[in-house]
Amino acid sequence: MKSNKRPILCGVLSGILMGSGQLLNRQFLKGILYLATHILLILWVYPYIYWGVEGLVTLGVTPKQDHSLFLMVYGVLSLIALVYLILFQVSCIKDAYRNAVKRQNHEILPNFREGFRDSLRRKSPLFFAAPGIIAVSFIVVLSLVFSIMLGFTNYDLYHQPPGKLLDWVGFKNFVDLFTIRSWSYTLTSILLWTVEFTILTSVLPYMVGILIAVLLNNPRVRFQKAIKVGFILPWAIPSYISIQVWRGMFDTNDGFINHILQDLFHLQGVGWFQNTTSARAALVIVAVWCGFTFPMMISDSIMKSIPSELYEAARLDGAAPHHCFFKITLPLLLFSIAPLFIMGLSGAFNNFNLIYLLTQGYPPNLDFVGAGNTDILISWLFNMTFTTMKYNYASAISLLIFIFLAAFSIFNLRRTKNFTEEDMMQ
Repeated sequence: MKSNKRPILCGVLSGILMGSGQLLNRQFLKGILYLATHILLILWVYPYIYWGVEGLVTLGVTPKQDHSLFLMVYGVLSLIALVYLILFQVSCIKDAYRNAVKRQNHEILPNFREGFRDSLRRKSPLFFAAPGIIAVSFIVVLSLVFSIMLGFTNYDLYHQPPGKLLDWVGFKNFVDLFTIRSWSYTLTSILLWTVEFTILTSVLPYMVGILIAVLLNNPRVRFQKAIKVGFILPWAIPSYISIQVWRGMFDTNDGFINHILQDLFHLQGVGWFQNTTSARAALVIVAVWCGFTFPMMISDSIMKSIPSELYEAARLDGAAPHHCFFKITLPLLLFSIAPLFIMGLSGAFNNFNLIYLLTQGYPPNLDFVGAGNTDILISWLFNMTFTTMKYNYASAISLLIFIFLAAFSIFNLRRTKNFTEEDMMQ
């Protein structure tokens, strides 16, 4: 059995100084390039990375000179760059070890040009994806990590860099959200309403959409195409315009809905945005109006693709129309719609536009910290960021929302038949 000492030696040397393992394998051009790259990194790049990481740890030393937020950004960028440099050095170590094994087995190593062409051929998908991966790292990952880190600082109205430096406070913000009564009461109340709002504004549009699709697919309904065009209009009109129109219709004094209630039904007008129950009901009505078209179109397309033989066989067996719907139509609809519905739940959970444009959180609640009775978590975060300037608590809550939505979506998507049957097929 051959000794493995030489390949390990090449790998260790490349880990200490890139290119030394390649030089030991007599790959001189590749070794020189790796070595020159490592020297440039040591002289020019690693000092900046060290400075960035140090600033991330301290968040500044001298007020009005050091800016904690900038230092945090530089620190995250340094960590991302460090990860890529570590991966680059690992690839150098693996290359030195692999070629040392080949030399030990008396295999002929390819020259630099042949090795470069072979790497391009084997790793061409990685080369094409690399620019996008790097861009995502320095844009998406940077902003995500930066916003998460703010939740572990004391960044608020009274700690504004560069006048005052930020400090790391650990999990203090998260503890305050659950232990300080004003924060815990606000968080619990808004969370319960957010869950209720999410379920209502997700389930009802799908129920209405499926119901309309079923009715339109009835052969006794005439002018189906014209009716479909009319139902598509709420989706074709930008939601901003639809919400503004509905806001005018819900106006207490001059709103169209109150005029209908007073003139036709002789009822007293409703102060839609002055009462919590009516304001929340208005939100649900507008959400259904803006959201039923998409599930209607999807359901209509799915129902048209269901073979008519299934219904004919069911009728021959004596199945009533409602049996056909619940045993054939609805299961096939749910099979295809379930992933879209789960993603729709995540969208409804963060439906900021509807809250901001229709009610703006009204009516107010003096017991809440920076929120009204119709605010959901995402609009509450907006208020804390731009009104009360509680950036640290807003970041902490956004992290909790992210964890909750990610866990909820992954858990439910994995339980849908689309994913379970795909796993069985594999």
